[in-house]
Amino acid sequence: MLDAMPWIGAAEGAGSNPGSTTAAGRLRSSAILSDPRSRHVLGVVVLALLYRGVAQIGYALQFAGPVAAIVWLPVGIGIAFLYLGGIRYWPGVLVGDLLANDYQALPLGSALGQTCGNVLEIVVATLLLRKLVPRGDPLGTIGGVGGMLVASAATLVSATIGSFSLWLGDVVASGAVPRVWRTWWLGDATGALVVLPLALAWARPPPASWWHRRGAEAAAVLVALVVLSELALRTSRPLTYLVFPALIWAALRLGRHGATVAIAVAACFAIWETTREVGPFVYQSAMYSVLSTQLYIGVAALSTLFLSAVVSERERATERLATSRARLVETADRERRRIEQNLHDGAQQRLTALAVRLSMSAERARSAPESSAGMLEAAQDELILAIDELRELAHGIHPSTLTELGLADSLRGMAARSTIPIRLLELPSVRLDTTAESTAYFVVSEAITNARKHSDASWLSVRATASRGILRLEVADNGVGGASMQRGSGLQGLRDRVEAIGGTLGLVSPEGGGTRLLVELPATRPTA
Repeated sequence: MLDAMPWIGAAEGAGSNPGSTTAAGRLRSSAILSDPRSRHVLGVVVLALLYRGVAQIGYALQFAGPVAAIVWLPVGIGIAFLYLGGIRYWPGVLVGDLLANDYQALPLGSALGQTCGNVLEIVVATLLLRKLVPRGDPLGTIGGVGGMLVASAATLVSATIGSFSLWLGDVVASGAVPRVWRTWWLGDATGALVVLPLALAWARPPPASWWHRRGAEAAAVLVALVVLSELALRTSRPLTYLVFPALIWAALRLGRHGATVAIAVAACFAIWETTREVGPFVYQSAMYSVLSTQLYIGVAALSTLFLSAVVSERERATERLATSRARLVETADRERRRIEQNLHDGAQQRLTALAVRLSMSAERARSAPESSAGMLEAAQDELILAIDELRELAHGIHPSTLTELGLADSLRGMAARSTIPIRLLELPSVRLDTTAESTAYFVVSEAITNARKHSDASWLSVRATASRGILRLEVADNGVGGASMQRGSGLQGLRDRVEAIGGTLGLVSPEGGGTRLLVELPATRPTA
């Protein structure tokens, strides 16, 4: 509900055993929480109380009133609760909004219209956010923050329905509807950008180690933020954005927890000063003052959230790369031990036997030349077997056909030898650098091995294209699906290998829907 600040409207229009009591209370609480219906009712009540409570805070601090608002904070509470708890708790938004309406200032029809718009707005925003960010943390990636921004566009629903309801109830004149609509929309949108990230971040408080490492720094950032906000908002307009260094500091050093708190503090200072008609956002026009404050809050929130998401992505990439490198070192050591074992048990033993046979043949040739032919033939057979074993060992390290013929011909040969039919949909028409070709070759080889062992697939398809310095590889099968990147799996090793050269590997493997590997590798044309 865009419920505006009053000054905007004026400018523009006994006795039992304590121990047994405590135990009984615990039993009753446990019984309530174990019953799904009771949990649902409790969740609805909690959401309604939170919604109304935050709305009352806005009224008391003059953030909001019956016509328009700088920020409408309950919208963020509603979206966060439904996103984290489930869409089934939407009646809590309905009850909370009905309790928050000012029925003395608004006709009943307009108030009910506002409520319908507010409920629909929060439900649509939650569904959009769940669709755009179905898994993971919306604050942890650029895409997640972008999805949250797109979901916030659902505030257009409430602004449209609410403004129309006010016009029908003769609360605002037709000429004022566009300004009310704009203020309503931005008020709800900024409320979502301030409260929703804060609720999502602190739904999982940081561990104790975070406070030990960052507690003092967090306190310093908070002090700096308060001082800079007070300085910037009490002086001339050129210092308005002096608070941004503290916001950047919070985003870079304190992660999503510090960044969201910093946004909330900066927004509260801006709104508080504006409602008191102090600071750089106060103009003769109340609507212009509100617009300036809303834009300031929106820019501050989005800048800080996107910067925090970039830092979070980089930190995760660094951690993943370090883990990947450790696994690659472990794999390389294991592979060296395997080669050493194979050489010792296979080729080395055969070459030793060959040396013994040749020595015996030489001695017999000196004493009985006519009888040495059989021993020489046996030595020849031993030599051929040793050569075959060494060739097989070398093939496992790097296929000779890949070096001689390139990726396309090597994949054709692999498809011809495969026991599972392979459809080669598209192959590169040019040679690429050896690193990209060998990595792509082993991705396809491992995918075929996994399909044969685990997926019960009847066919595979391979598509490989190279353009603009990127080799794109897609390997799909029609197996049972359900593959994962769990530690110790072959796919985990493939991802390590791909990421080690700066590539990416994606996996799509729904249960019963087959498996599809999507790989992108940096690739260049080999120099002559």
